[in-house]
Amino acid sequence: MVIHSFPVVEKAYAKVNLYLDVLRKREDGYHDIVGLFQTIDLHDVLIIHYLDKPGISVESDVQIVGKNLVEKAYEVFSKYYKVDFGLHVILKKRIPIGGGLGGGSTDAAALLRFFSRIYHVPKDDLIQIASEVGSDVPFLLFGGTAIVEGKGEKITWLEPISGYAVNLHCPGVTVSTKEAYSMLSIELFAKGPKPVEHLYEAYLKRDFEKIKNMSYNIFENVVALHYPQIKQEIENAWNEKPIVAMLTGSGSCVFAVHDESIGMYKFCVI
Repeated sequence: MVIHSFPVVEKAYAKVNLYLDVLRKREDGYHDIVGLFQTIDLHDVLIIHYLDKPGISVESDVQIVGKNLVEKAYEVFSKYYKVDFGLHVILKKRIPIGGGLGGGSTDAAALLRFFSRIYHVPKDDLIQIASEVGSDVPFLLFGGTAIVEGKGEKITWLEPISGYAVNLHCPGVTVSTKEAYSMLSIELFAKGPKPVEHLYEAYLKRDFEKIKNMSYNIFENVVALHYPQIKQEIENAWNEKPIVAMLTGSGSCVFAVHDESIGMYKFCVI
């Protein structure tokens, strides 16, 4: 094993959900989803320092409640590979916490990418490890554009969508994933326009009317009903006259899609 020269800097990119539907609740308590996921060039930064003794410590410029997913990524990876050194990670947060932008998950994915280079981990094995850390982590290992299914572990990477950018509207409230799922009734499952591939094709063809009609997030109406601040941000986003505006993930952030010459954060690959 070759240890990298330290410190190592890893960027951790945010994602938006151009489409997100929940199909069913599984026997294991998770939900099967289908979504069109896209990374954007808003990112956190991990500065990774070497420690002689195994273990990990995380120092963040934003307070994080509970176990950080970066710590969990280290622990899960250590179950599969002998990690005989420790890490001190300085985390510079730029992605809003609890906004549906994948902030915690993408930080964990960045650490797993770092490990994968040291240990030469096969892609399929890395995805399996990532799925044990969190549902959004497998996609955020490689980012770009993908159709995501199952509980997040079934990923079909696509030719990246380009030429677009988003503006973000974040109301400053946090919606937990567990809370958002509790708002869904079974009658709401699998109601999104299908197939999701048609939305992807509409982005490639710059068919703005079809993008508007095919875009969908199952959580948007129920979350906005419970959080008037989010409903207001959806209205604010539409006031920009974007191609489309919608909630990302289970909230609380809203994004407005524009041509890349207008929006702040471009669609990107990792």
